[in-house]
Amino acid sequence: MVGRGVKLPAIKRAPRRRGARKLLLRTRIALITAAVVALSIIGVSVLAWLLTRHHLLAQLDDAMAHQPPGPRVVVDTQGGSRRPSDQRPAKPAPNPPNPPSADDICDASSNAHLQPFLEGIQVLRANGSSCAPAGVDPVVTTPADRDVRTDTFRDGVTTSGDSVRVLIRPMAGGDVLLTSRSMDPIDNTLSALGKELLVVSVLGVGVAAAAGLLLTRSALAPMSRLTRAAEHIAATEDLSTPVEVGGRDEVGRLGRAFTAMTGALSQSRRRQRELVTDAAHELRTPLTSLRTNIDLLARSEHTARALAPDRRAKIVDSLQFQAGEFTDLINELVALARSEREFERLPVAVATVIDRAVRRATNRAQDHEFEVCAEDWTVTGDAAALERMVLNLLDNAAKFSPAGSAITVRSRPGWLTVTDAGPGIAEADREHVFDRFWRAADARALPGSGLGLAIVANTVTAHGGTVRLAPGDHGMGTTVRVELPIES
Repeated sequence: MVGRGVKLPAIKRAPRRRGARKLLLRTRIALITAAVVALSIIGVSVLAWLLTRHHLLAQLDDAMAHQPPGPRVVVDTQGGSRRPSDQRPAKPAPNPPNPPSADDICDASSNAHLQPFLEGIQVLRANGSSCAPAGVDPVVTTPADRDVRTDTFRDGVTTSGDSVRVLIRPMAGGDVLLTSRSMDPIDNTLSALGKELLVVSVLGVGVAAAAGLLLTRSALAPMSRLTRAAEHIAATEDLSTPVEVGGRDEVGRLGRAFTAMTGALSQSRRRQRELVTDAAHELRTPLTSLRTNIDLLARSEHTARALAPDRRAKIVDSLQFQAGEFTDLINELVALARSEREFERLPVAVATVIDRAVRRATNRAQDHEFEVCAEDWTVTGDAAALERMVLNLLDNAAKFSPAGSAITVRSRPGWLTVTDAGPGIAEADREHVFDRFWRAADARALPGSGLGLAIVANTVTAHGGTVRLAPGDHGMGTTVRVELPIES
């Protein structure tokens, strides 16, 4: 292969921290997922624990508020007498007995039948003293307990350190009654619930981490394939490496964009190689001719054998002509190598472009007439490139038209045509006329590089248009029709 491919620059990896280097993307996503799930589970568990505690305390408070202190009195169905009982009646009595007074509670030692029912009861006297039945573990009081005006609940502890729920209830005469219930049942329930929630949380976090790792591994599998393909392309410069990434999600779009990018790069490399190969082939002939004539002149000088003046003049004229051809070929190669992004994007009046191109073509082909019928319309593009495109069409038409013939240029909004009076183009050759360096068999003796129509096709395509060939008027000659988008 004559041309060399473009070597892709080495991929520079951004420096990474030592800790981050050990964690793959899927691992980080799994850890983040596990952390989010852990926070969610912890939040829900704490909320469930607090709500359970709230409901249990509400139930305890309700039971304490609706149960009067002192003994419950039930009727002895056999004797009809009243006696104290620690059994809960099936239904509360319509008129429950009045609770014992502060004196009754404090003098429980003289009322033995009240003793079993006065545990957890305590009285704060209006005179600042306090009392409790014998055997009762008093609650540690606070100064605020004496100032209550309505039933008030709080958490407290007894003098022995047991946790209790305290109901503070004002009594007649300024006394305050404190009723307490042990918090052990609630504490035990909450402790068991907390352990269960902890186990559930740990299991949930573990399941979330495992599921997150599996899901991210599955979701990032296309990314892994894309990464391997990119690394393979960077290492081998093989732009034909397939990238198998499907799906309609973001990863699929990235894979398709990557495939399109490598395809465009591969096509650009192929065009570059073809251009270099064709240019090397085409440049060889004028360079050989130039070198031959220069060697002939140099040999005549070194050997002191002067050439005849007319022969020397012909060689010099040939050198000048070949240098001009060589310059034109270089300029055409440069024009052909321009990418689409190098063209300007400005409003261009097509009639002005045609007028300038016709003036230049008239100076080059003075033995031809140019008939122009062009309306004024505007296209977005590069004025110089469009003028060169029209000039190439006119030069090509003049090259194949007999002397004295007319070349017609017509232009309407959206299209322009150039019609010559030449012999026409064979049907088999029409698909090749826009190829670089291509010439028909009967045109190889004519001057030119074979790049004129290739530049036309390249310019029209870069401006979003199309170009095609058709027979000329009355079946004579050739018409080249160029269609370009009108500026909106």
